[in-house]
Amino acid sequence: MNNLLERLGGFAARRHWIVIIAWLIILGGTLWARHASGGEFVNNYSVSGSGSALGQDLLNKDFPQQGGYAGQIVFHATKGTVSADQSAVNQATSNVAKLPDVIKAVSPFASPNSGAVSKDGTIAYSSVSWSVNPNSLETDYLNRLDQAVAPARSAGLQVAYGGGAGQIGQVTHDLKSEIIGLACALVLLLFMFGSLIAAAIPLLSAIFSVGAGLSLLGLLAAASTFPTTAPTIATLLGLGVAVDYGLFLMARHREQMDTGMDLITSAARAEGTSGAAIVVAGGTVVVSILGLYVSGVAFVGALGLAAAIVVAITMLAALTLVPAFMGVAGSNVRSLSARFRARKAGISAQEQAARSAAATHEQHEHSAFARWGRKVSERPWPWAVASVAVLVVLAIPLFSITLGQPDNGTNPTTDSNRQAYDLISQGFGPGANGPLAVVVKLPKQSASDNQSLLTTMTKDVAATSGVASVTPATVNQGGTTAVFSVIPTTRPQAAATEDLVNRLRDDVLSKEHATSYVTGTTAGTVDFTERITGRMVWLILAVVVIAFILLTTAFRSVVIATKAAILNLLSIGAAYGVIVAIFQWGWGESLIGVHTTLPIPAYVPMLVFAIVFGLSMDYEVFLLSRVHEAWIETGDPHRAVAVGIGATARVITTAAAIMVVVFASFVLSTDPTVKMLAIGMAFAVLIDASLVRMILVPSIMALLDARAWWMPRWMEPIVPHLQLEGSTAPAAAAAPEAVGPAQTKAVTDTEAATDTEAATDTEAATATEAATDTETEATTDTDIEAATATASEVRRPPSAK
Repeated sequence: MNNLLERLGGFAARRHWIVIIAWLIILGGTLWARHASGGEFVNNYSVSGSGSALGQDLLNKDFPQQGGYAGQIVFHATKGTVSADQSAVNQATSNVAKLPDVIKAVSPFASPNSGAVSKDGTIAYSSVSWSVNPNSLETDYLNRLDQAVAPARSAGLQVAYGGGAGQIGQVTHDLKSEIIGLACALVLLLFMFGSLIAAAIPLLSAIFSVGAGLSLLGLLAAASTFPTTAPTIATLLGLGVAVDYGLFLMARHREQMDTGMDLITSAARAEGTSGAAIVVAGGTVVVSILGLYVSGVAFVGALGLAAAIVVAITMLAALTLVPAFMGVAGSNVRSLSARFRARKAGISAQEQAARSAAATHEQHEHSAFARWGRKVSERPWPWAVASVAVLVVLAIPLFSITLGQPDNGTNPTTDSNRQAYDLISQGFGPGANGPLAVVVKLPKQSASDNQSLLTTMTKDVAATSGVASVTPATVNQGGTTAVFSVIPTTRPQAAATEDLVNRLRDDVLSKEHATSYVTGTTAGTVDFTERITGRMVWLILAVVVIAFILLTTAFRSVVIATKAAILNLLSIGAAYGVIVAIFQWGWGESLIGVHTTLPIPAYVPMLVFAIVFGLSMDYEVFLLSRVHEAWIETGDPHRAVAVGIGATARVITTAAAIMVVVFASFVLSTDPTVKMLAIGMAFAVLIDASLVRMILVPSIMALLDARAWWMPRWMEPIVPHLQLEGSTAPAAAAAPEAVGPAQTKAVTDTEAATDTEAATDTEAATATEAATDTETEATTDTDIEAATATASEVRRPPSAK
């Protein structure tokens, strides 16, 4: 794989304009195609095979005038009563009934006992149903709806849209969060590189790849159903990983350029090392997110697919577009300080390489981050125990998590949906915002017997604790299906409402000898939550197993893979705890624009787990591959940890900071679910990059000692070899006169090792020979660090082999 990536990186850097033009065509083409024939994003919480889904199917088949997607149009008289403007309300309802896709619109005054007018007469609502999901209807339709209800507004009534009606024409995606996130990322990249050109390359790659990914997603939405939050979640994740992957490549490329390596060789080498790490880490992210299909819920699986599509395209852009931008930028990506020092000393880049390459490893080992790693490694037990204790404390709120779907009462008060929710709660009680529909498949008996059956059922339901009222049953013309509505006493998102749904199904309705279903939006949410909760364990198991296999392949160590899985579970548990504390307990909720406590949507923990578990592999691969390199060279586990942290901590810290600011910028979304995902993923990355990578990993690696790299003998032949970021790189055939004394020794060691390896270690000899073949063109500006690494490989301690 590494040779293929090196050739790809070298080609992209040499033929940079071809690659850039190709990406411009891809971006422009997908944007045009999305505009011409893209689909719409629609929320479909239906769970195939559940009671609510079966009931809705039966209703749509046998009783279509009672089916469809429900919504309310609420009328509020600020002065007097709604009845005083009854003609205006009737006219508005009649106009709505004539709109496209409307199955029916019933005036609150259609029946004296409809229950659609509040006792004080100030609030009334018209029940409307659509043949299509209202959130698929665009702004033009909302304008037509506004025109339809104009008579009521002209009469002085407040009009608000509730339920499905409130979802019409909603803006599901804006650029505010993206702009803020990218601006913050640019500042961090400038701080990291000290060069505007170097900082701009990851951002440009992110814009190209995320733009193309979202356009492709829009095209796929025409053939499949994707949730309305899919573009936001895909953007949130895509921007984070795109900038991080560009950063990883640029950091390696810049380091090599600063030591005198020529442009093409550096781009190819960066692709073969950092690019391999990106393939492993990004592949883990994609596979983890696609694991959401384990939920068995199309809505959740579609969210995962949307995010996976964008992540896959960002990986492709990182491996092609970033090296192309490297080719355009040339030596301008180098730090100003390095270029200034070379100019001041009057030396060439190759001469500077002979001096600076020898110091690179030394700088890594004695940097501030390396000293920190050494400090943790010297006393691993206290640091490990303290870190685990912090993670456990953060995870405590998780044990009181309440899963459910937030209702419209959690929306901003400026939303029409929230205004309708409050008005209905005021006039009819909170349960009227989430009515339940009981669908009965009538047995083949006389009409009078069926009427007696329905009377008994409605009486039993009305007498059930938690039921506010029950409407009379309505029977279809064929006499085969009946339906009646149940108004709970509690709001849709309340746990008591979920208990009522289950009680009606299991205890009340099951007593009768008739097939019945509890359906409606609220019942569908209950089924949605229960299905996801039941599948959560399987998702965790599937993702952990997949990640274990990938990490074992990457590092050839079952211990490293097991450690990574355990630490990821701890950090994700802590992130869950933070989500519960903020959104369910209400700690600091007003600071992020949430003004009420709310349950956690069942798919949020599942989505956070899949995404964060995959993302944590970025830092795991990047850090431990450098630790592995130092371990192979020195055979000293404590020193290897210090060198690994010293070489990667700055990049990991910057990458994590970029992830955090990009994720946190989406807290500005008005959707509370998006806020949860943003907070959860931002905290998870922050915890992972600080407590886990900087404290737990070095302490555990020190405790494990050489055992960290253990793998059973029987697995050795079947696990493929990968050369990742910082892994031992093949030595270049360096010319002695191009290097200083320290580097000459490294090359001498390599040559000596090559001479003797045929008898003692065939694998190392093969690697060195392959390196000599592939690196001939780089003999005058050799990457001395790679030579040193290969020389170290042949001196690898027996315990490491």
